[in-house]
Amino acid sequence: MDRTITEEYLLLVLDRGSGRLPADPVGMRVATSGAVLAQAVLDGGLVLEHDGEAARLVATGAGPARSAEVAEAVALADGHLPKDAVSRIGGIGAWSDRAGVLRRRAVEGLVADGVLRRADRRALGVFPVRRLELADAGPADDALERVRAAVAPGGPESAEARTVALVALLGATGRLHPLLPGRTADEARRRAEEVADGDWAAPAVRAAVREVHAVLVTTAVAAVVTGSVVAGG
Repeated sequence: MDRTITEEYLLLVLDRGSGRLPADPVGMRVATSGAVLAQAVLDGGLVLEHDGEAARLVATGAGPARSAEVAEAVALADGHLPKDAVSRIGGIGAWSDRAGVLRRRAVEGLVADGVLRRADRRALGVFPVRRLELADAGPADDALERVRAAVAPGGPESAEARTVALVALLGATGRLHPLLPGRTADEARRRAEEVADGDWAAPAVRAAVREVHAVLVTTAVAAVVTGSVVAGG
């Protein structure tokens, strides 16, 4: 079965050695939001109407959605700007971490389907350590193969829209470089930008990926400014 963009993203960023997902709350939050929004668009649940400041995501009424999460994303995004849709889906800027709930559901689905298994343990026999292991490496290896093919010479024209959306999300969150041996971080970033700017998928998907990147850049700048103020007293 085809895994969702969210599931494939999680499989690719999972550290197979430690069994941990990245300790990057903001990055994981916006990546999950963007992935669910991109999935809703690729599934035909949303389209982007108008251009520029007038652009709005609009529900198509096509259905049923593949999951409750996608159906919920469609409802939250309907009538909103892409940037607002990303925030609404993930609860970014709100007290509720909606993206965390979506991420946990995705992990639970992968465990239920036998793709992941929990391998929790206790450090020093006392402290709980949460770990995930690949029970079936097939889906992760398939996603990795498609990602590498999409960024190779000749791609992404021959790649599926969901694969290119995955590449763009990995690039926007700085998670593409570790998957590409022989590529520098700058090379991976530039290639992801080329993919994201290409005419490879629905405008709404490109908009979602751009907003993920914009949120991360804004957050990074805010962190630098805050750090400078604290350091300066």
